[in-house]
Amino acid sequence: MFTEPAPPANETERLSFLYACGILDTPQDERFDRITRLATHIYRADLAFLAFTDDRYLWMKSVVGGGVETWVGRNNSVCQFVIASGKPLVIGDLRTDPLVRDHPIIPHLPFRFYAGVPLMTDEGAAVASLCVLKREVQDPEAFDLSPLNDLGALAMDELELFRRNRDLSLLADTDGLTGIANRRGFDTALERAIRRARRTETPLSLLLLDLDHFKLLNDTLGHGAGDDVLRQFGRILAAAARRPDDTAARYGGEEFALILPDTDTDGAAEVARLVRDALLAAVIPHPGGIDERVTVSTGIATALTLDLPDRETLIARADAALYLAKRAGRDQYAIYS
Repeated sequence: MFTEPAPPANETERLSFLYACGILDTPQDERFDRITRLATHIYRADLAFLAFTDDRYLWMKSVVGGGVETWVGRNNSVCQFVIASGKPLVIGDLRTDPLVRDHPIIPHLPFRFYAGVPLMTDEGAAVASLCVLKREVQDPEAFDLSPLNDLGALAMDELELFRRNRDLSLLADTDGLTGIANRRGFDTALERAIRRARRTETPLSLLLLDLDHFKLLNDTLGHGAGDDVLRQFGRILAAAARRPDDTAARYGGEEFALILPDTDTDGAAEVARLVRDALLAAVIPHPGGIDERVTVSTGIATALTLDLPDRETLIARADAALYLAKRAGRDQYAIYS
């Protein structure tokens, strides 16, 4: 029976680095494509790919050849052994090697030979794998890993550059007042979340949140007080974006947003309740608010695989739900249906 390897001891640090890169489920990139092309040419391989591995998926950043999906479950991959060990792996015949005996996917693959090397951080964490596969069986002892190791090191250099560029981009995508994503960052994150939901066939929820009677607070207490309220609510919303793929954003003015991938309506409603409770616990004064405190109204829209709209439609649905919450008296959430 096939046995999955345990995650590496540095799994938390490995994932932190990977999420900081912002590279998961991103479009094809020539910087990485040239590396997989070289791997195919050097080894005369039928398939070469570079895959980044998070806690659940292998995301194919670059693929040359055919026979694989653009993403696979981590537990269904051979590369999970490379990630777990942080060491190269060569298998002469995938169908007979005891390491992958009874593997659920291998019988459906047209490949027999596999070789993969890890992309390692300076701290020794394997965040990705560069792999070549062949349809024919090959003697693993005769396989020269040196070029593949060198190409893996080049790919890691490109990843480091990608991460540094991402850090610079985050500065442009961050709201200066609240420290969470701005409208540009929101648009980018929502496009990425929709793309991921389509590929993984998982639900996606969007929350639009509006601070109630905020103009009255600004007019009465002044813009300084208003800015302080926005900062406090930004911290509350950032705390609600608990998973690496969640995004908290200032949508504009006193309107905010939460993007929750892989979250159904019930999960989104629970997050909306947590945000409301946290705001109530903060007891932020509001001279004209409900019970003279700051409250928030929230609209929730959830997209399912069979009904996954474009960005504008999903936003419009969440906005329509937000309108219903305000009409119903504010300080509550409403769900688009």
